[in-house]
Amino acid sequence: MTGTNRRTFLKTLAAGTALGAGAAQVPAAPRPAARGFDEQADVVVVGLGAAGAAAAITAADRKASVIIVERQPLETLRSNTRLSGGYVHCPDKNGDKKALQGYFEALFSAAYDGLPSVGEQDEISVEMARCWTEITPQLVDWLQGLDPELKMLKTMGGAQYVNFPGARSCGYAVYRASYRDVVDNKTPTYQGPKSAATEGEALHRALLNGIGARRGIRILDNTRVQELVRDETGRVTGVRALRSGREVLIGAARGVALCCGGYEYSASMRRAFLAGRGVDGWAFYGTPYNEGDGIRMGLEVGAALTKAGSCAARMIWAPPVYAGGMRIGVTTNGIGAPGSIVVNSLGRRFANELQITGGITNNCFYEKAAEQSLATLTYDNLPSWLVLDDEAFHARELANTTRSTVGYGFVDFKSNQDALARGWILKADSIEELAREIGRLGEHSARMKPEVLARTVAQFNDDCAAGSDQLFGRARSTLRPVARAPFYAVPLFAGGSNTKGGLSTTAAREVTDWSGRPIAGLYAAGEISCGLNRGGAMLTDCLVFGIVCGREMTRS
Repeated sequence: MTGTNRRTFLKTLAAGTALGAGAAQVPAAPRPAARGFDEQADVVVVGLGAAGAAAAITAADRKASVIIVERQPLETLRSNTRLSGGYVHCPDKNGDKKALQGYFEALFSAAYDGLPSVGEQDEISVEMARCWTEITPQLVDWLQGLDPELKMLKTMGGAQYVNFPGARSCGYAVYRASYRDVVDNKTPTYQGPKSAATEGEALHRALLNGIGARRGIRILDNTRVQELVRDETGRVTGVRALRSGREVLIGAARGVALCCGGYEYSASMRRAFLAGRGVDGWAFYGTPYNEGDGIRMGLEVGAALTKAGSCAARMIWAPPVYAGGMRIGVTTNGIGAPGSIVVNSLGRRFANELQITGGITNNCFYEKAAEQSLATLTYDNLPSWLVLDDEAFHARELANTTRSTVGYGFVDFKSNQDALARGWILKADSIEELAREIGRLGEHSARMKPEVLARTVAQFNDDCAAGSDQLFGRARSTLRPVARAPFYAVPLFAGGSNTKGGLSTTAAREVTDWSGRPIAGLYAAGEISCGLNRGGAMLTDCLVFGIVCGREMTRS
């Protein structure tokens, strides 16, 4: 953010706080175009990830002209969609729709007990669930319609949240994008041939193929949107952007869709929204180009926020690699594996390690990671440490090499041994010495005591011998002691792929003000306004509400 934009953001945020969540926020004065538009279309989409692509394709299929404005050069575009694992949720299209609606209503209301939380399952969340019920069973067909060469490989049958209503009868399934018959977890496919692409790379290629097949869509890449343009009534009529250092005004007859991601690399928004030590206690392995531009622009025209601190996040490894002064994380392997434990900055285990990366807690464990101690008012879990013995260290690479920040060149991870040589991983011949190595790193690591870490490891090893984790009930199959020297430690931070909260919208993806009134001509979909309170399925959310966005913007 520039200094001016940061001041605008903070001023707008303060105004919203002072007025209260239920009051109407006073937006800045309208900024009409000072001259005629340089470019014009029916629909302007900001951002070329899954949400932006789906919105553009849908609008074009409904006979609208579309301009996609993308900050990055198209040739090297690395969106969160492209960096992802390529998972798309697509229930059986012949399944029980009533059961599916019940399941999605629970998902959108964050009702883990299968009952709606008080005040959460409102009309908007029910309508969002209806959108998912209608669209998700068609997603595999829709994607393969963009490119018949795309294969969607079924990876999971059955709903993840088994205690939700309808979970056992809704025909739930998850697929993974690929142009091959298998997903290659060893070889990056970024900038390789389409025929070899798997994961998010395959999904990205299919979406581009669909865009390229439609004459009604133009892409203005290497163009960063600066602000929204409005007419004298306050309606959003276009955007003001910079392209190769030159200002360009782009008009939107039917509206602007903000699909430009979250705020993972905005230090000011992280301080404002994330729990704990929002800047140095967190890391993300999504694209560093997500700096909250769309959220800032929405606030400037009076948009409300919703669940702004929500993330698709857990605990991840973040080597000393930075973007804008913030650590870049990696998709992390080995947490909860035999011969390993996770301890906090005091040297104590604080959770079942399998909850960090597996099951329904995978995308909400950041709440535990950023938990404040009520006894000391400290954030003891930021950072935490993955402690491994020699066998666990050599069992697998600790960072995924095909996707995320490693597969797309943001972090130069080659192997565990190379990371060790660079000093990204700590090593010692005893647990006590490993604790001293951690303690030498500085302020937040100095509380690590050798005797505490040694007792923690000894207790875990005793539990392994007894076949039962007495503290947290970790699965017996993972209970192999941390016993074979030398020992290793990897720093873990709260974080993951992306933030999820942001601009408040209706189920039709109209951005709303603090009184719930739609802001005319402004829509949003994707990470900038994710409707999911819990769980993963971010790509699915982007596709579903991108489709809804494109559909709603082109209604007669």
